[in-house]
Amino acid sequence: MHINKNCNMVKVGIIGYGYWGPNIARIISESSDLELVYCADLLDESLKDVKLKYKNVKTTKNYQDILNDKQVDAVFVVTPTRTHFKIVKDCLLSKKHIFVEKPLAYSVKECKELISIAKEKKLKLMVGHVFLFNSSAIYIRNILQKKGLGKVRHLHFQRRSLGPIRKDINVLWDLAPHDLSMLLYFIDEKPVSLVATGACYLQKGIEDVVNVSIKFKNNVIANLILSLIDPIKIRDITIVGSKKMILFDDVQISEKVKIFDKNANVIKDTRAVTFGEFQIALHSGDVYIPGIINKEPLKEEIRHFIYCIKEDKNPITDGKNGLEVVKLLEAAQKSLRSNSRVIKIN
Repeated sequence: MHINKNCNMVKVGIIGYGYWGPNIARIISESSDLELVYCADLLDESLKDVKLKYKNVKTTKNYQDILNDKQVDAVFVVTPTRTHFKIVKDCLLSKKHIFVEKPLAYSVKECKELISIAKEKKLKLMVGHVFLFNSSAIYIRNILQKKGLGKVRHLHFQRRSLGPIRKDINVLWDLAPHDLSMLLYFIDEKPVSLVATGACYLQKGIEDVVNVSIKFKNNVIANLILSLIDPIKIRDITIVGSKKMILFDDVQISEKVKIFDKNANVIKDTRAVTFGEFQIALHSGDVYIPGIINKEPLKEEIRHFIYCIKEDKNPITDGKNGLEVVKLLEAAQKSLRSNSRVIKIN
């Protein structure tokens, strides 16, 4: 399905209103390029909320009604992870462009099939890795591409809070897609192996605490700490380079990014140093806080999706991008289920 680029409005539907759907509906209603015409959800309460806010939007409990509506050009799938594959597949087979919330699907096999169908039908398949449209993340990527930190050594991701507790997926599948998508966005090299540890404290078989360590070909190491049973909300990333270091604290309202003029390096000429400084030099300089103009990531993400439909461009977070994230999720899950065995990444 190709949209006439001269046409002002792209007509869309939402499948799954729930928690995140209202945010997507709001962005759609604020856009001059989009018209929300249909919304599907299993709960009466959700559909009543849609009707209250958007009187002209048709509602249904059966998402097939949206797929049978020929005026719908694209569909936003905002349903639980395990339902993504069937719903997205049905949408693609009905010739609808798709924006699906992270992760793309619950297995590498499912992702590959969805990518294949989208390619065959010549449809856009975009995954909601919203942090790739975050002003701070984009700023950090630009610094890394310009080697502003020197050689990247290791990255440390923390995504911790008290709840919400989900019964369908563990903390890995719930929270890690954000950090894994940013990790692959920041580091050009492909990961070669990972190991994951975790524990189920509240529900049998569903980890609420998971740690993942990922190795890259160029000796870069990335560590992820994920928890749904921590006292305070922590959402931060530390990137350590040979020249400088950077902190991205997404919980902060402003000044989210700080660049530290700090490093630790081996001294080649050790003739004029004391024994305590022998071979290793620690440098601690100023902290720089860049002025970053924050744009709403979700709005930028949806704007990109519509641009790709109208201009027939490939989304930044396309199916292949979603697949790479699910590869890491699947490998981490495998490590968890095999007593924290090291898993090689193909």
